[in-house]
Amino acid sequence: MSKARDLADGTFDTDTLVVDAANNRVGIGTASPNQPLTVVTNSSAQGINIAGRSSDDRAYMFFSDNDGTTYRGSIHTIPADNRFNINAYSGENITFSNNGSEKARIDSSGNLLIGTTDINPYDNTSGAGISLRSHGAIYNAIDSGTPMVLNRMTNDGDIVQLRKDGSTVGSIGYSSNLVIDSASGDSGLQFFSTSLRPRRNGALADNIIDLGGISHRYDDVYATNGTIQTSDRNEKQNIEELSEAEKRVATAAKGLIRKFRWIDAVAEKGDDARIHVGVIAQDLQAAFEAEGLDAGRYAMFISSTWWEADEIIPAVAEELDEDGNVITEAQPERTEKRTYDTAEEAPEGAVERTRLGVRYPELLAFIIGAL
Repeated sequence: MSKARDLADGTFDTDTLVVDAANNRVGIGTASPNQPLTVVTNSSAQGINIAGRSSDDRAYMFFSDNDGTTYRGSIHTIPADNRFNINAYSGENITFSNNGSEKARIDSSGNLLIGTTDINPYDNTSGAGISLRSHGAIYNAIDSGTPMVLNRMTNDGDIVQLRKDGSTVGSIGYSSNLVIDSASGDSGLQFFSTSLRPRRNGALADNIIDLGGISHRYDDVYATNGTIQTSDRNEKQNIEELSEAEKRVATAAKGLIRKFRWIDAVAEKGDDARIHVGVIAQDLQAAFEAEGLDAGRYAMFISSTWWEADEIIPAVAEELDEDGNVITEAQPERTEKRTYDTAEEAPEGAVERTRLGVRYPELLAFIIGAL
């Protein structure tokens, strides 16, 4: 080892700066450097500081060839706002490793990949990890585990908030139980141990929310028991026996029961479409009119009206990031049928639709009342 020199007067100092005999290792603060440059700080020093001029914006620059001319990247601050910057050579990744194994990277397109080198880990069964895409998407995959865990502590409230164009459209949260709510006071659900209950305006709702709609009906309902309908005297008024005219309608209704098959079922299944038994709503309506009564006054008879209009959804072009990965999938132009509950909501040219229906528990009670 050669002794360090005081460059000002040429005298040797202590072993605070040494160069080994082969001239390929330099030690600062140590007499035994084990790397090309070894720096050992004392108790008052804070590490290594390599500073450029006050006008420079880079303090650490890295080169990959022997003569130090091929630039590969830098670590530096931006003097104007004190930002810390790690800069890779054009087209290369910034990687983070532990014990020789890569754990994360920022690729040349600005995507952050954690635990994977697959930019779309959800596309296969072996790309477990997280991909935070530069266009804002989050993709993650896990092997034999829960892909996402969200934990809200201390108080009840939203756990996930859903937004469209900056406005809240719904949420998933906790209020004594798991809840799913839509925004603007629309319907929601609350999950109890043995029941699923409706919500509105962020609270449990009673006698407000329908299951299905005028033009969007459920098909079959499978249940162990029939529906329970409130029949408490304390919640009813104008309790009377059926009039003679009503009894005549009820008697007529008994003779209106027919067997039939649904048109759409025959279109789908042909002769295999099953036979149903019930009344034709128009026949029931006519039976009321024959006695000078309005069927619409009776809850057993339902007439629902809505408006339909075709809406053209423009085509969407495929969008790729800098690496050629799909950000937005291409979609052709298509036409969707939209429904509206009122004429005021419907656009010009919308078609008015009406569908008649029957509440069979009330109709059967009505018929029994005339026997």
